[in-house]
Amino acid sequence: MWGLLEKTLSLVNIALKLRSYRHQLLSSNIANVDTPGYRRKDLPFEKIFKKYFTEVKEKVLKTTRDKHFVTKPITPVDWKKEIEPFTLGTPNNVNLEEEMVSLTENQLLYEATLQALSKELERLKEIITEGGR
Repeated sequence: MWGLLEKTLSLVNIALKLRSYRHQLLSSNIANVDTPGYRRKDLPFEKIFKKYFTEVKEKVLKTTRDKHFVTKPITPVDWKKEIEPFTLGTPNNVNLEEEMVSLTENQLLYEATLQALSKELERLKEIITEGGR
């Protein structure tokens, strides 16, 4: 049971951090909508999340000897390498309406992740209290 909960909490932790970081980037795009020469930035959430799953599931191996290679899952520092600048050839490629839509979508997905975590914790609480009877 603990292994499943630990995986769920780790998954939610990464998702919330990614959503928060993406929110900062989108807010920066909106703040710079009138800045000449500014290039819009975004974080490819799905790509990073998929990469995280791949590394956690397949590449984080148990080492039994000192000479084994140690792998580690991606970190927030690695996310910064994944920022995609969108260059369309225009001096300022920020579209305020698109940024607001992306920001709203990101916020809703952040809140949905929190609700899923809340439901998971409620379920766990119910299991613990009902298990004691």
